[in-house]
Amino acid sequence: MFASCAVATLDFRGFDPSHLTDLFYTFSGCSHLTTIYADSTWALPTSGISGSQCFYSCSTSLVGGNGTVCASSKTGYTNFRIDTASTPGYVTVA
Repeated sequence: MFASCAVATLDFRGFDPSHLTDLFYTFSGCSHLTTIYADSTWALPTSGISGSQCFYSCSTSLVGGNGTVCASSKTGYTNFRIDTASTPGYVTVA
C-alpha cells in the first residue's frame, strides 16, 4: 500500500482498520517515515489478518509514541499497533 513511500508522517485517524486483511510489505522501504498517527481506539482485527515484512527495510527513524524504534528484527504486521509500555508498536496516538 505505502511501500517505498517518501513521506515522513502518515495519519490513520478516522480510518477504520477492521477490514484490513493483508499487510504484506505495506510500509517496506519507507526510508523517510518517522511517525504513524492513529486514534486512541485504533486497532487491527484480532483474526483474519496476515503480513510478514510489513515494516521491511523501514528507517530506524520510525518511532512509536512510547519510544519504540523500528527494528529490522521486528518487521511483522503485529508492530502496526499503538505503542505502549505493555504492547510495543510503531503507532503514535494523536
